[in-house]
Amino acid sequence: MRPGRADDLPAVLELWRSEVRAGRQDCVPGEVRLRQMLIGFDWSARSRMVEGSSGLEGAVLVSGRSTPDGTVTQVSAAGEGPELRRNLLRWGVDFSKAAGAVAAQVWCGRGHSDGLDKLGAEFVRPWWRMDMSLAGDLPNPEPVRGYEMHDGNRVAEGGWSDVHNRSFADHWRFSPRREDELTTGRPPGLCLMATATDGKPAAVTLCQIESYVEDARLQPVGIVSSVGTVPEHRRRGLATWLVAESLVRLRDAGARSASLYVDGWNHTHAYDAYRKLGFDLAFESEVWEANFQ
Repeated sequence: MRPGRADDLPAVLELWRSEVRAGRQDCVPGEVRLRQMLIGFDWSARSRMVEGSSGLEGAVLVSGRSTPDGTVTQVSAAGEGPELRRNLLRWGVDFSKAAGAVAAQVWCGRGHSDGLDKLGAEFVRPWWRMDMSLAGDLPNPEPVRGYEMHDGNRVAEGGWSDVHNRSFADHWRFSPRREDELTTGRPPGLCLMATATDGKPAAVTLCQIESYVEDARLQPVGIVSSVGTVPEHRRRGLATWLVAESLVRLRDAGARSASLYVDGWNHTHAYDAYRKLGFDLAFESEVWEANFQ
């Protein structure tokens, strides 16, 4: 086992694609997108590689995000055989604890936990990917009385992070997001916000278009993300309105299918609204967590 390097990424991608084919992981973004996501990633400290006679046989990467409770890491491992994957995951969990994380998470396809309980982790959440085709008729975006819709061409800088963080502050493992994290790489026309009559933000939906290798969805895929409503404006149909509008805009921008992700134990039951819009459960991840607090 050796520290990783940035030039390991193509081989790591191949390992991750094998995980997708086996059903152990959801999907893998393209190499260009992944390089953007890994800008600033400390390969030597936060990754380990296992070399074999024919090349890379295993890899583990540890990322981290800030939460009100402290840093929570995500340990992503891929390898040939359950024992190798378990050893890589063990390194990632141990590294997370030594680095001062409050918890380490491992995400895997349903039924593919690979003995994570033996590493001190427990199942804490189902996480769903819901898909729909953008062919044919789409749900009609119905405006909500007393609110207006704006896109990224009309929202002032700094407005996205405020409404996003207020919308998700009461969600499980909430992680505050910066403005650049939310808007970079997303076309302004695919960033939507609903405001009340007093001009104050009430709800948000942010979208982008992605292409995935070895994926059954019609490509490219419109990703509907950060669907959130400020607590005092919930239960009024704002999320349904914004998502329906997003679907129309994504199709107009060239997407052929759409996906969104939702907590399977979401306390607002957001998945019910998504089903009414035409989304169906397509992939279920299990979130396992080793808690160090």
